[in-house]
Amino acid sequence: MMRLADADLIPVDYPPQAEAIGKYETELEKVLKDKQDEFRERNLELKEGVFTAIADPRKPSVPPPTETVPPYINFAPMKNGIEQLRKSSERYSKALTEWQAKGSPALSADVLRKLNSDLLGISRLFLNANGLPERPWFKNQIYAPGAYTGSGAKPIAAVREYMDEKKWKEAEAQVPQVSQVIETVAAGIDKAAAELEASVQQP
Repeated sequence: MMRLADADLIPVDYPPQAEAIGKYETELEKVLKDKQDEFRERNLELKEGVFTAIADPRKPSVPPPTETVPPYINFAPMKNGIEQLRKSSERYSKALTEWQAKGSPALSADVLRKLNSDLLGISRLFLNANGLPERPWFKNQIYAPGAYTGSGAKPIAAVREYMDEKKWKEAEAQVPQVSQVIETVAAGIDKAAAELEASVQQP
């Protein structure tokens, strides 16, 4: 906080955040595949009578119900948005490195004010005015506490929580909205990168 308060240019760098969001998307794909494999295996075992064959007659039990195997979910829009975010993050990081390599030359008051304003606004670009499904008071589309995890975070909750509830169509319907937010963030970082690049290139 002291470094943030004393800095002329807000000290932010975005590649780690882009990498983290990429991991969250990969985790969504893994959750889907694991559920598909699990339900296929269970349904096959039920069909072949495995649970009945291994049941202990002294301890009556009921086999688990069959499960509908989750359908394919198109994560391509989110993956594309994350790739844009990676590129814009790397672009800003490169411009920042070049500026620092030149000894962090003073930026004009107008440039500094505009650049800092843009950097402050980037975190707000993660917000969606409609909020999360059934929880519109949580606006951030990447980070939010889970509905049943107390204060524990549930990344990309709009998609993940529908998946946890086995509402696959609803989960897929959220993908384009989250993707649009990520693309908007990428555009915001690109804008800041362009401003810093222009300042660095000045003699």
